Amino acid sequence: MSLSALNSPPLIATAGAVLSYAMPSVDTMVLNTPWSVVRVANLISFGINFASVSRPGRMDGEAVEDGQLSPRNGKTLVAPAGWAFAIWGPIFLGEAIGVASQFMVKDNAPIVKILKETSGPFITAQIFQSLWCASFRPKYNGNNMFISVGMLGATAYSLSKAHAAFTSPAGRGLYSPFQYAIFFFPMALHFGWTTAASIVNLNGAVALKKDTSEKVIAWVGHVSVIAATALGMYLSSDRNAPVYGLVISWALSAVADSMKKRIDGSAEKPKKKKVNAVGLYGAPKQYFLSKTGAILNAGTASILSAILLFGNGAKSMPTL
Repeated sequence: MSLSALNSPPLIATAGAVLSYAMPSVDTMVLNTPWSVVRVANLISFGINFASVSRPGRMDGEAVEDGQLSPRNGKTLVAPAGWAFAIWGPIFLGEAIGVASQFMVKDNAPIVKILKETSGPFITAQIFQSLWCASFRPKYNGNNMFISVGMLGATAYSLSKAHAAFTSPAGRGLYSPFQYAIFFFPMALHFGWTTAASIVNLNGAVALKKDTSEKVIAWVGHVSVIAATALGMYLSSDRNAPVYGLVISWALSAVADSMKKRIDGSAEKPKKKKVNAVGLYGAPKQYFLSKTGAILNAGTASILSAILLFGNGAKSMPTL
């Protein structure tokens, strides 16, 4: 039986539901498993995700450049400019270095405690993202597209649990700034980006539903940007984690950029080409909301960074 045949909406949805139910058990099992086994599990889960992401045919990237999810002329108002997706490079490279470097960490090292706390959520996040890769494809049309929304949302939720662990006061005392850069900075990037990507995915699913009105698409887009802005500022402040806010700012800046180009493009060619009215309805307000959200999150992250860096006096540089 081929992988394509196994990739059916009911099967993938069921797998996601089972994994969601099993998340607490996975966390507990990892905490009670020897470190030598946990780091192998981290490597395997990362490998599965990397292989899944590498398979062509998903609805993102070049596949939607001229389609209904396109930043320039698509229907959705939450469509980041192409440059935003460059963040996947540091995420995958950083996590690859992180899972490989775990094999150099001895069982009795202080950092093993926090690495095991983050490993359960890391493993489930990798599997959820693999399921997203399976479900974010043209065959998942209509309401089935919301399966991919659930998988990506679950990825962000899992990474949020890992993020909460290594940004907690107790967690921060178990690793150095260098260790943070190796093991946790890529996860912080991954958490921020999958938060934003979940919102992008949701808006794409709404926009692609048959007979969805332009007003509904615009309303969902505006609420999504406001929610992303608030969530970025709140979690960054609550966890003293400016990296998360910076990633949200990056994503909102990309949405603002695509909206500006969409608006400018419609003004430049009013007679030569009829622009999709759905893609333009609400675009000016979306541009304003996205740009404002990006500025607010960047400002919040900058203030938090200054407090963390200069508020520690003669202490070693804190992790972000």
